Amino acid sequence: MNAKTISLLICLAACIVAGCSDQSEEGTPSGSSDEQISELVVSIISPATGSILSGDEAVKFDGEATGGKTPYSYRWSSSLDGSLSTERSFSKPPSEMSNGRYTVILTVIDGAGTSGQASISVTVL
Repeated sequence: MNAKTISLLICLAACIVAGCSDQSEEGTPSGSSDEQISELVVSIISPATGSILSGDEAVKFDGEATGGKTPYSYRWSSSLDGSLSTERSFSKPPSEMSNGRYTVILTVIDGAGTSGQASISVTVL
């Protein structure tokens, strides 16, 4: 056997031991456009649920989305004031919000049209 044959056999043996193939776990050739997309998960980072908001200092509403297919579109709404923002995060002074207990909802729609939601409860004084 020559050196090239030996090198090839070593590479094949290493690939067999490591479980290499040109197939993904689902049997689809790797690099296929039918890649699995993970579940869309939506989270509200701030403010924390149960927060009491008051005064003129702006409160940051921050959310995130993971999984799904990018790009994402965001829509913040509340049970008292309706639509709040269409940005991933925004700031708003409690003095510009209605007093009361809110359910704040972040709805995210991914590039494939899948939607997900997260919500928190806050009280505005």
